[in-house]
Amino acid sequence: MKDLKYIILVVILSVAVVFLFMDKCGSSGKLNQLKGEYKEYRKIIKVENQLKEGKIKEQQEKIETLNTTIEIRNTTIAIKKKSITGLGHEVADLEDEFSNLIDKDAKINNLTKQVEVWKEKFSLAQSIIADKDEIIFSLTAQYKAQLVISNEYKELYESMQPLVEMCTKINKAQSGQIKKLKFANGLKSGLVLLISGLLVYNMVK
Repeated sequence: MKDLKYIILVVILSVAVVFLFMDKCGSSGKLNQLKGEYKEYRKIIKVENQLKEGKIKEQQEKIETLNTTIEIRNTTIAIKKKSITGLGHEVADLEDEFSNLIDKDAKINNLTKQVEVWKEKFSLAQSIIADKDEIIFSLTAQYKAQLVISNEYKELYESMQPLVEMCTKINKAQSGQIKKLKFANGLKSGLVLLISGLLVYNMVK
C-alpha cells in the first residue's frame, strides 16, 4: 500500500514537471507569434513609408524650386523699381527743360519724350505687378506643399504607433517569460530532486 502511494506521488510530481515544460513552450509560442506579427507589419510599413518619404522629398524639392523663383522675382522687382526711380528723375528733368523751351517743335519733342518715359514707367509697373502675382502664386504653392509634407509626417508617425505597441507587448511577454522560466526552473529542480529522493528512499528502505 505504501509502495502504491509512492508510485502515485512520483507520477503526480512527474506530470507536474511535464506541465511546467509545456507551459514554457506555450509562453515561447505566444512570444514568437508577437515577434512574427511585428516582423510582418514592419515589412508592410517599410514599403508604405518609402512611398511617403518619396512624396515628402518631392514636395521639399518643389518648395526649393519655388524659393528660387521667389528670390529671382524679388531681385527683378528691385531692379525694375530702381529703373522706375531713374525714369522719374528723367521725367523731372524733361519737365524742367520744357518750362524753359520757347520753340514749338522743341516743346513737342520734349512732350513726346515725356510720354515715352511715362509709357516705360507704366510698362515696368505692370511687369512688377505680374512679378508680385507670381510670388503670391509661388507662396500659395509652397503653403500647399508644406501641408502635404506635414500630413505625410503625421501619417508616418501614426503608422509607427502600432509598432511601438507591439514592441511594448513583446517586451512585456519577454519579461513575463523570464519570470516564469526562473520560477519554473526552480520548481522543476525542486520536483526532480524530490522525485529522485523518493525513488532512492523507496529503493533503499
